[in-house]
This record gives sequence, C-alpha cells and structure tokens, in this order.
Amino acid sequence: MLTSEAKSFPAIVVLVFFTCADTSLAFLPVPNASFCPCRGSVDGSELQQENPNKTNEIRGSKYNRSDSSIPSPEVVAQRLNIRPTRQASKKTWLRAMKIHKRLLPLLHSLDQCKPADSSLNLACLWWKALAGSDKSSPVYDEGLSYDLLPSGFRNILKLRKLYPRLHHANVELRTAYLDNAIEDIVKGIDGEKKIQLICMGAGYDLRGIKMLERKLVDDVVELDLMEVVDAKKRLFGRLVRRRPWLNAAKNDSNEGGLPTLVPSDFNNIQDVKEKLRKVIMGRSSSTRDTNEWHTIFTFEGVMIYLDDGVPSALLEVASDVLKDGIIDGSLVLADRLENVPGGDKDLGIKELESGGWTLKDWCPKPGLARHMLSAELA
Repeated sequence: MLTSEAKSFPAIVVLVFFTCADTSLAFLPVPNASFCPCRGSVDGSELQQENPNKTNEIRGSKYNRSDSSIPSPEVVAQRLNIRPTRQASKKTWLRAMKIHKRLLPLLHSLDQCKPADSSLNLACLWWKALAGSDKSSPVYDEGLSYDLLPSGFRNILKLRKLYPRLHHANVELRTAYLDNAIEDIVKGIDGEKKIQLICMGAGYDLRGIKMLERKLVDDVVELDLMEVVDAKKRLFGRLVRRRPWLNAAKNDSNEGGLPTLVPSDFNNIQDVKEKLRKVIMGRSSSTRDTNEWHTIFTFEGVMIYLDDGVPSALLEVASDVLKDGIIDGSLVLADRLENVPGGDKDLGIKELESGGWTLKDWCPKPGLARHMLSAELA
C-alpha cells in the first residue's frame, strides 16, 4: 500500500515511459486497428484500416477542404478557446494510442480501486486529468480529476507539457463544449426551477461532481454498466478521502452530495427506459414536484460502442420519459448520431427530431464522436 505521494519509484518509471513516448513515436510500429470493440473507431484515433499511402498524411487535413461538412480541428478549438490538437500523421496518433494503452496496466498496477477498463474508460480518465490539470485551459478543474487517480503514479501529470497534444486534446474539445452547453442551458432556465443532470454512460468522468461543486445543478444521476458503476463507487471512496467536503450528507430534499450511480445496459432499451422512469417519476412520490425541475441529458462518447439502432432509440427514450413526467428537458451531446455520417446539420436536425428533440446548437468536430450539439425537448 502506498502511504504517501513521496513513493517515487513507480512515478519515475512512468515518467521515463512518458518522456520516451514523445520522442520515440516515429520509431514504433503501427498497431493493429482491431483492438477497439466499437461500431467505428476510437474517438481521436480513427483506427480504421487505412491505405498505407495515406497514413503519413496529417490527420485532420481533409477537414480543410471546402466540401467538408466537418470543420478543421483549428476552427473548433478557436470557437472553444482551446489550443488545437498537434498536427501529426495518422501513424503518430495510432502510435500514441498504443503507447498509452501499454502504460495503463503500469499506471494502475498498485491501484487498490482496480477500476475496470471498459470502452476506453481508463484512457479517458487520464486524458481528462491531463486537460483538467492545465490552468490555461477552460476545462481546468482545480485538481478534481487529478484526485481520482492512483497515488504516486498521478505525479506524472506534473510533466503534463511533455505529453503530446493528441488524444487528450481532442477529448478536451468535448469537455469544453459540454461544460459550456450545460452552463448556457442553466443560465436560460427560470431561476425558480431546480436542475437535474442525467449522464448517460458517464464512465469515470467527473462532470456531475464538477457541476455540483459549482452549484450549477441540484442533482446528478449517472447510468452505466454494472462493472463501471461498481468501479466508480470505489473511485468515489478515494475521491472523498482526498476531498472530504464531497461526503457531506445530502439535505432533506436528497440534493447535492455525490451523483447517484445506476447500473444499466444501454443495449437493453427496456432496462434503460425502466431505470429512467424510476429516476424521473420517483420524484412524484417524494417531496419534490416534477414541475419544479428541468432535466438535462448528456451523452459523451458512448453511442459509438452501442449496437445498431440503439443510439437513436436512446434519444427517443430520453424524450419520452420527460414527456410522460411532464418535465422540461434539454440534451447536450458529444457523440456519434446514427444516420449522420459526417457533419451535415440538416441530417442532424432530422435525426434529433425523430427522437423528440429540437436542435439549438450544432458544432461538429473531427474524430468518431464528432457530433457536439445542444437541443431542447420538442
């Protein structure tokens, strides 16, 4: 058991790996593109089988064409006031992904929480901590994501500037967009209403706690696979030891505190619908009037891992449970809509309308989880 952050040997080992990673990218073999079990490829890496003659092209260069429906990384970064991703070839992005995946077992080798690595959850945990530790970034979280990481090894983030701005910078775009969209929605809601945030497939993300800490929302519910929920409960245990104020008892209205974690398999639509009905309609049996609440659904990088037809069904389920409960609602998303292969806004409007939503803002970006948007209940 690590007794102090001064346990430096494991951190030194990882520092060497990370330092070498940035300088050796050009000499490593390109990994096989088949390791990720999703409907397309990993966001930020585009791990499809590529024509060997094109793998040395700068990733994202195609978005500079006049016929592209997706803006370049630089354009999206400028809108969100974030430094753009590094200009690098697809080979470099692939190699960076492979290096990071090889490091994850080492990073968590002494982690008593032993979080499951499901659908890149562990990779995203570190990517978001990298971005969240950057004081110059709009997604700086005052050490919140850093405090979720294992002792000793988390010291690697002190050399954050040595880590190439690739995958974590792409995820940073999603974080900035979603955080800003939620804040904008909250500002536009009647001050008398309370806000509930429902995070669909939150993984090890800490947006819910961040929004509670900033008093932007009053209640947070997160749905994910059972193994992820179990692991996140252990991670929350570590987090509240480092940030004890998070463990304050919830008030009489059951608001505040930590998010409520609900296990659910999104590929089982009926299970999702039942769980959401309990979350939404459960208010009617409590002291809370459903009409006093506004619910915000968030999706981030989860639809890309689901069976065909499920992403569209989830949008419809989310709108249905709100309408059944007579509750106002909004949607913020940084994911991959079905039936919208590129960044075509008209197709996005059509897909959302079929699910019961009206588009308010559309901001596509490069990568698989390319559709960033906000919408309101139709």
